[in-house]
Amino acid sequence: MQTVLDIVLPVFGLILAGYGIARTPLLDESGIKGLNNFVFYVAIPVLLFRSMSQLSIPDTIDPLMPVAYFSAAAIVFAGGLLAARAIFKLPLDEAAMMAMGCTYSNLILLGVPLAFLAFGDEGLLAILLIISFHPLILITLTTIIIELARGHGERGGKVLLTSLGALLRNPVIIGMAAGLLWGVTGLGLPKPIANMADLLKAAASPTALFAVGASLAGFTIRGDAAQSATMILVKLFVLPALVWVMCTQVFGVGPLWTAVATLSAAMPVGVNAFLLASAYNTYVARSATAVLISTALSVLTVGALIAFLGPVR
Repeated sequence: MQTVLDIVLPVFGLILAGYGIARTPLLDESGIKGLNNFVFYVAIPVLLFRSMSQLSIPDTIDPLMPVAYFSAAAIVFAGGLLAARAIFKLPLDEAAMMAMGCTYSNLILLGVPLAFLAFGDEGLLAILLIISFHPLILITLTTIIIELARGHGERGGKVLLTSLGALLRNPVIIGMAAGLLWGVTGLGLPKPIANMADLLKAAASPTALFAVGASLAGFTIRGDAAQSATMILVKLFVLPALVWVMCTQVFGVGPLWTAVATLSAAMPVGVNAFLLASAYNTYVARSATAVLISTALSVLTVGALIAFLGPVR
């Protein structure tokens, strides 16, 4: 239990600190944007480059884990879509956003620091394997459904290519791929560059967590409570439970990779769900509520989950 507290309390303490500071004049909207840009374009990519370049990939990778993860995500997405239509009587575009809220995790800003702190470099590799497909599959699928629902079938056909292009330009993916390729060469970094990279690597996790809290300061609780509660319950409980079952009972994934996959599924609703809702001007309030409340509740659910999974390294 002490190990769980040592991991979870600092993580969510930094989130709370970011939220608190962002509610004061010390950190305005432009400052939060700059902080997020530093994390996304500099700190996290350097963390991934440094960690991946020092990891022995052939000995650790479990290719069945992402299959297990996205099999569970597909089931939950389909169930969320059907429930939104049958129970809540939502139009198809709103139903797609609800399904995304049930499945889309905050992996980069929250999942990466947690996986790294709890499971080290191998945990980082495992979550990156999920991140490589996560936005491509879930954002693309949701966008295509919305486009089709609004009668833009001719535009929907371009979504996949656009998403692939965005993925290839994503600094997180670039940092990971560059680190893996550099590691294959067997070359080290010059000492001054290595020291600078290590300083940025050390700054990545705390800065990312602080940025999560700061970003949440702009969210408010609004919209249909029943729909938001459904998204939160499915995201925090149903999805991780199904991912764990898929990993352990169906695909036979190893303990550490199962732990990382389950923890990834238990992350709160990712901010991208809100951003996509805002881009299409649909389901905005309910998405914002799900992001805010699921992040607050995850301090309890993530701690309980890490305790359940136990030591795996």
